[in-house]
Amino acid sequence: MELIIEVPPITVEGRIVACEGDNDPALGHPIEFICLDLKEPAVCKYCGLRYIQEHHH
Repeated sequence: MELIIEVPPITVEGRIVACEGDNDPALGHPIEFICLDLKEPAVCKYCGLRYIQEHHH
């Protein structure tokens, strides 16, 4: 998990993201729906990828 912190947070437009860990189902993990209402990046509990919501002004 130390190397995953080097991956920058993934910016998405919506409030909810579905993380599968990888585009290939054989390499991924169970789908996790993550709510992005927090000011800090939300973290996938399976793979550690971080997501933030793109803010429109």
